[in-house]
Amino acid sequence: MRHELNLITGNRTVSSTSLIPWLLLKQHELPFHEIRIDLFRDDAIEKLGWFSPSLKVPVLIHHDIKVWDALPICEYLSETCLEGRGWPRHQKKRAAARSVCAELHGDFLAFKQQWPMHSHLQPASGIDIALERDIARLDAIMSCCRRQYGDGGDWLFGRFTIVDAFMAPFVIALDCHGAELTAAAGDYCQQLLRNMHVLEWLYEAQLELNHVRPLAKAG
Repeated sequence: MRHELNLITGNRTVSSTSLIPWLLLKQHELPFHEIRIDLFRDDAIEKLGWFSPSLKVPVLIHHDIKVWDALPICEYLSETCLEGRGWPRHQKKRAAARSVCAELHGDFLAFKQQWPMHSHLQPASGIDIALERDIARLDAIMSCCRRQYGDGGDWLFGRFTIVDAFMAPFVIALDCHGAELTAAAGDYCQQLLRNMHVLEWLYEAQLELNHVRPLAKAG
């Protein structure tokens, strides 16, 4: 691979974890080469085996270093390429940002199962208590972080951080399902959905769908 940073990603329509480091790279204008693997193809595992020790996406390859899973990839990029700018500078804000990011990464199981990104392909029916709690917690994170740490900026901690990248798949799913949010959370969602790179991802996701639908009809 001739490029310094190589990011292995999955389908635009479903790979929410691929979106996270991709968005961080784009937002910080870091040049990288993307290798996209169609996760629905029969040879997907074989192709993943060339790059990914876990046989999952995303994977970052930097020279002879491989990093897999969205959170350590973002941590690595912040440390190696962004001089720590992936996180807030202030210690108190940075501690809160890391805590929120860990929560987004490891929790919200009901949300991820019932409202996965681009779940409009298979519409979910109803909202159970677990999903309702997850939506309420996401709303609280967006509202409280922006109010307490946003310093009047567009993002959760003032400037764009790893937390905003992790929030992007949630926001896309919330928008797809028309979730009822507080005004503060809704305003943040719209800010993220207007981001030029998020729009680029969604546009390419639609192109994927437009390609798959004729094939399904032909089959």
